Amino acid sequence: MLRVLTEKIGICFAGFLLLVACTACKAGAPSYSTADYLNDLSEVSGIGTGEEYRDKLDELKDWGIVEDGDKALDDEKLSYDYLKTTVSRLMDDEKGLDTLIAEGKVDESIRNKKTIEKEDASKVIKEAVDHINSREYEENFTAIYTRELKSEDDVLYAGDLLFADGEYLIVTEVSDEGCVCRPAEFEEVFTYFDLSDTYDIDFTQAEVIPYGEESDDIAYVNENYTLLSQNNNHVFNTDGFRISYTLNRSGVDVHVSKEVNGMNVYGDLSINNVKPTFKWTYKEDDLKNCFFRISFNSTEKVGCSTGKYGNYHLKFRDLDSSTFASLLRSIVEPASDEVEATLPICQIRTPIPNVPTAFLNLNVVLKLYVSGKTELQLYNSNALGFETKNGHIRFINDNSHDYDAILQASAKAAVGLNMALEAATFRLADVETDGGIRGVVKTTMHLYDEDGNMSSSATDIAYSTLEEISQENPDVKICGDVSFYWMLDLIINTSKTKMSKLGFTKTFHILDDDNQVFGNLHHIEDGHFVKSCTRKNREAVKTMDNVVSNRIVLDSYAEVLKEGETYQIFVKALPQDYSEAGLIYSSSESSIAEVSADGLVKALTPGSARIKVATTDGKYESYVNILVSTG
Repeated sequence: MLRVLTEKIGICFAGFLLLVACTACKAGAPSYSTADYLNDLSEVSGIGTGEEYRDKLDELKDWGIVEDGDKALDDEKLSYDYLKTTVSRLMDDEKGLDTLIAEGKVDESIRNKKTIEKEDASKVIKEAVDHINSREYEENFTAIYTRELKSEDDVLYAGDLLFADGEYLIVTEVSDEGCVCRPAEFEEVFTYFDLSDTYDIDFTQAEVIPYGEESDDIAYVNENYTLLSQNNNHVFNTDGFRISYTLNRSGVDVHVSKEVNGMNVYGDLSINNVKPTFKWTYKEDDLKNCFFRISFNSTEKVGCSTGKYGNYHLKFRDLDSSTFASLLRSIVEPASDEVEATLPICQIRTPIPNVPTAFLNLNVVLKLYVSGKTELQLYNSNALGFETKNGHIRFINDNSHDYDAILQASAKAAVGLNMALEAATFRLADVETDGGIRGVVKTTMHLYDEDGNMSSSATDIAYSTLEEISQENPDVKICGDVSFYWMLDLIINTSKTKMSKLGFTKTFHILDDDNQVFGNLHHIEDGHFVKSCTRKNREAVKTMDNVVSNRIVLDSYAEVLKEGETYQIFVKALPQDYSEAGLIYSSSESSIAEVSADGLVKALTPGSARIKVATTDGKYESYVNILVSTG
């Protein structure tokens, strides 16, 4: 009896401990509070741009999503009721959350939850924001002028409104010699201006203004890696870059390229499926709530193509690692093959269907910085814009990225776009974006000695260059560390716009170095991503013996070089009792090819020269025939 009682007490006590443990576990688990939810809502919607939660809360109040009397603001856990209330306010629809559920975008089971966890709330926020960002408008154009427009043939008086040479003018003075005019302000032209529409741009109807004089070489054929089609190319040159563009019905393709130190630096940009959505209402010096969104797809491809170091790796193949490292720096100029450019490409003006005097203006800029051998192709699906409400502004951003990349050097590429809504010779609103990718691949040489011990050395020589040169040398291994991240800077309503003059302008830095392109994968070995460096010490792989010969043995006795190229003479064997330090190098034609005291040949001008390699006593000699070509 006592034993049974003792067992029951033990079981009860164990259950009590388990209950306490579970309670403690739940108590220690982080809960999703109303404050957490509102912070996430403000960021995803583009409403809250302040640094602190209190700033974001104030902005949500400005938009009417949060009200001062909301009792839920201090709740430790987000309730379903408050989630539903704020979503309805955000969507400006009493059935807001019910609408999302009815459309199958949110699971109906959420109605059965008194408190909402982060995962469920994040889904609701995303769908609600997608809903308000994806709104569309019917075609509408209404314009009422402040006064009757005069033609140039009419009798003019001071104060008249005149449309001449594509511009609205106010007549300030009239005399027998003619009239004096000044550009009109928007308010002097319209008392009421209402514009709205959603449509797909037809680029075949566009007017293209290139930023440079077009070349007559329209038969220019682009490199095989370009995205640009071969048909109907328009070609011009600026800042040493060759720029081509072509229009198709859905968009524009652009290709730029430049020769730099034997390399071809290139950039491609394709913009298509451009779809503007806008609503802009102005009445009696008062701008009503405004909406402006541009949706488009873009593909960017940047990089370098080069075979500059292809003939070097054989020369480096049999060197010990220490000689490899010292000789490398005398031949390869670190960080020399770099280009940085901001290239304005063109301005594209497309009319808005059935809306008189209104058009969309697209300015295209390509920013490029590459080094070594980098190929990076990005596909982006974009929706950018803004909305105003009650005198306040929020931004619209929906960017998805896909990429296909070969990363063997460093790269920075950005596409700069300015998409403007213009009407009646006035720029109403615009969105300017500077988006793309930035980063660098830092290079490390791992050098093995004859005992298999490894030493590591960081270098600023491009990863691809070292990979190419060292690929057949077993005592040299190359690694790269990648730091690539998305960037997106967004300017809403630049100083050129009417919206800016009304105070609706803002700059947003949306993406930064926290948005890594490749996530946690950042280390490259042999051109592939690995989780961490695998280079380690190893057993001795070879023994270095002095090679004795009855003559001076060289690795090559004839070389063809381009002007400016260098070639290192390598001695493979020497007669007994002689060393490389005692060799003398000389050139038969030093104006064509000169040679240094350590055997480094530099090609100067086209022609041929004979490089003599001799011992100090003159008993032994050997020759390298050098032919210098123009390319």
